[in-house]
Amino acid sequence: MKVVVLGSVNQDVVCEVERLPGPGETVLSLRSRTNLGGKGSNQAVAAARAGGQVEFVARVGQDADPELRKSLREHGIGLTAMREVPGARTGRAYITVADGENQIVVDPGANFHWELETELGTLAEDGLLGSADVVVAQLEVPVPVVAWAARRARRFVLNAAPAAPLADELLRRCDPLIVNESELSTFSGATAETSAEAFDQARALCLRGIPSVVATLGAAGSVWARRVDDPATVVGTYQPAPQVNAVDSTGAGDAFVGALATALADGSDLGACVAFATAAAAVAVQSPGTHASYPTRDQVVIALAALPPAQRLV
Repeated sequence: MKVVVLGSVNQDVVCEVERLPGPGETVLSLRSRTNLGGKGSNQAVAAARAGGQVEFVARVGQDADPELRKSLREHGIGLTAMREVPGARTGRAYITVADGENQIVVDPGANFHWELETELGTLAEDGLLGSADVVVAQLEVPVPVVAWAARRARRFVLNAAPAAPLADELLRRCDPLIVNESELSTFSGATAETSAEAFDQARALCLRGIPSVVATLGAAGSVWARRVDDPATVVGTYQPAPQVNAVDSTGAGDAFVGALATALADGSDLGACVAFATAAAAVAVQSPGTHASYPTRDQVVIALAALPPAQRLV
């Protein structure tokens, strides 16, 4: 179950508030904390805790806290391809949390300072990507770096967050493309109000050439669509999420992506992977923070028992 995660590393500054501020409004923090984050590191930890053998490809600044590497190594994550960028600072994310919801602003820093493709091809990263069962990336690093990784992967998973314009060549390599409701609307041009509408939009993306699409719907669960042998045929289901007491949704999407990548690397079919990932995210939202809230494989297996059955859509 070898998973390579290529993505961002941030120092998260998290403020808990009674309610999220409106435009131009100032609110006082009830408490605050600083922890390791970034969608890349989050997904690497989530994949490792779910049972995957994980290597992490990333860029950090020369100001990186030694505890950053220590924390990742404690989860068993390989860091031979996490490199310091001279003259750059490590990325930061400013996160406001209230009632299980959050607002996030990211200052990318070193996450956007990568070598040119000709140089990347000479580094250890090239071999790591080619040998992995699954390669996972997000869009908190430059799109050309993501495209380079996709061309080397045997199976490429893209969490298209934050949403950005992507070339058809890259999208056709995504198996699956993982998006939330907002990101799905960016690609489809419309807002889905129901799981059926979300599936229709995911299905349309498959018909445009993407092998498979997974759309997460927050507390409502997720839908997936996959193109089968006939290019005009798409199958998929709606996977409801269990009812839980959500404490903090920060990083829950990353828990989903990491767990799904590990399940894919284990050889499970997409429907089983989405169920596994939905269970992992449901566990994660019940505790504050990111890495500390991500479940182990055994915890996910237990949570699967409470998962409502999937509903076939096509």
